[in-house]
Amino acid sequence: MMPEEPPITVPERFQKFLVTDDFDRYGLTPGQPTPTPQYLQVELTDLCNLACAGCLRAVHESTGGHLSLKAFVTLLDQLPDLDHISFVGGGEALIVRDFAAYVQVCTDRSVFTSTNTNGLLVRRRLQPVLDAGLRLLAISVDGADDATLGRMRSGLRLTQLSTALREAVTLTEDRTTGLSAAVTLSTVNLNQFPAIVNFVADHGVKRVSVESLHHWGEDKTLNAESLFALPPRDVVPHLEVGLARADELGLQLSIFDYSRLASPAAANAVCPWPWDASYITKDGDVTPCCVHMESSPGNVLGNIHQTPMAEVWTSSPYRSLRDSFLQGPAWPSCEGCVYRMEFGRA
Repeated sequence: MMPEEPPITVPERFQKFLVTDDFDRYGLTPGQPTPTPQYLQVELTDLCNLACAGCLRAVHESTGGHLSLKAFVTLLDQLPDLDHISFVGGGEALIVRDFAAYVQVCTDRSVFTSTNTNGLLVRRRLQPVLDAGLRLLAISVDGADDATLGRMRSGLRLTQLSTALREAVTLTEDRTTGLSAAVTLSTVNLNQFPAIVNFVADHGVKRVSVESLHHWGEDKTLNAESLFALPPRDVVPHLEVGLARADELGLQLSIFDYSRLASPAAANAVCPWPWDASYITKDGDVTPCCVHMESSPGNVLGNIHQTPMAEVWTSSPYRSLRDSFLQGPAWPSCEGCVYRMEFGRA
């Protein structure tokens, strides 16, 4: 039997960085869904110029499909109280040539917009999207040398990422658009976390978000590379060196409460997603979250081409999903979910 890990105490100086859980961040209560979804992740396309190890594109080829602007506008019209749309998914949103049009219709409705990008198309495609009113741009930064970055990001080179960061800093200067580095840590790049923090700061980026690598769908393979797969004593020192550096540099950083690494209760946390958020694929399928970014017969809650999103949100499948976290059993794909361990409510 493995010895039980002692509790982790987060030093007071780092507590300002912690996201205790996403219920706190969103002001939610387990068991009380919002009347309609407040936050959507929308996959405009499954086309991508990379096939990163932490994404389903490394396993499943793109179909080339996309969500039409007409369907997207119809979706917005059904949800007048929608607060935030994040254009993310199994593809790179900047590949969509009329991406700015999608952002513009959100801006016209006062809906906050964000997107994550690998950075390769920042120079060529970002300007019109910013002009349309994008509010937050997150660039993935998952390594501080070519070998590590290439393994995490499908051969991406540090010079390419450096160019993307510098260009993004220039393009967002004097705009209301926020710029963030999105750092996904795993067994591959954990020891580079302090160097990643330095790299981000050296390029003038002041905001950083940190999560662990996690699985997608029914395939749990990636969980073996998550921070939760390591003994906490092998994780915490690297995290705290990086957090100390972020503190010294005055960065605005958010990270999950890493004391959960030694908490068995984290595995049974109530996920925040079903209470105010959904994920919509480029085919219009509604799934519970980005972990379910590829729809399958067992995880589709509805389709926006067939049923208005507000009706999907209050449907029997959605109620069953919510009940699964409060009464059990959880969906098989939700068992062992690292995101749930990081940001759920224990």
